[in-house]
Amino acid sequence: MSKNIIIQGFSGAFHEEAAREYFRNEKIDIIPAMTFEIQADKLCEDKNIDYAIMAIENSIAGSLLQNYRLIRENQFRIIGEQYLRIRHNLMALPGQKIEDIKEVVSHPMALNQSIKFLKKMKNVRLVEADDTALSAKNIADNKLKNIAAVASKTAAKIYGLQILAADIETSDVNYTRFFIIKKNGIIPDIKGDENKASIYVKVNHEKGSLLKVLEHIYSCDVNMSKLQSYPVLGSFNEYYFHIDLEFETVRQYKKLISKLKEITNQTEELGVYKKHKFLL
Repeated sequence: MSKNIIIQGFSGAFHEEAAREYFRNEKIDIIPAMTFEIQADKLCEDKNIDYAIMAIENSIAGSLLQNYRLIRENQFRIIGEQYLRIRHNLMALPGQKIEDIKEVVSHPMALNQSIKFLKKMKNVRLVEADDTALSAKNIADNKLKNIAAVASKTAAKIYGLQILAADIETSDVNYTRFFIIKKNGIIPDIKGDENKASIYVKVNHEKGSLLKVLEHIYSCDVNMSKLQSYPVLGSFNEYYFHIDLEFETVRQYKKLISKLKEITNQTEELGVYKKHKFLL
């Protein structure tokens, strides 16, 4: 039986590539969503959707703060993570050449990450769009000449476009981290082989309050791989802290959580899962 996975973007988007990587040994059906907000709403409302793939940070662009908020406010549960090497490609209708291109369309992040290459193109207008794959699809559907998209090789294959230049991203250290999330509810039972967790804490806005959290993390021999602050909506000068933790045993993690609940105003677990394993 296949799993229904909702992504932000359309067929050929990097979110789809991340989904197929994570669920590589399973049959999945991809459901598109134009925005992250729509994606979150559909995950909440549609009982036929099993999981969502949501980008959370990029090695060049940084964190997607609105997605941390969506996960927390909807009480989504994180069941895993996937890192994806992002490779941008310039593509157009077959028969087009780079010198024919007058306009390049893509998501603003893709344009920004490819800006060094795009600046070398003479008299070319850069146009921001909602999605990389959708930009490619629009060119193919409407037979648009003199216009190119920046998108994945998968998008070029799906929509029958010709790649004019491959791997045009400015940095070859370009990775996006995605969370695999499920509907709100209780955290799935811990199996015992998990080695990473995502939590958020809320502390008093006073000197030393965050330091106490960090000291407890250190004393429990747990590694903090991410610390991200974001404001509490409707409250002045008050913040949540999203924390990613890495540990050798679940016992270490449980001990830490118990301590944090004693010293914080709020400690919530978003998920306990296996960290992504990079293949060298």
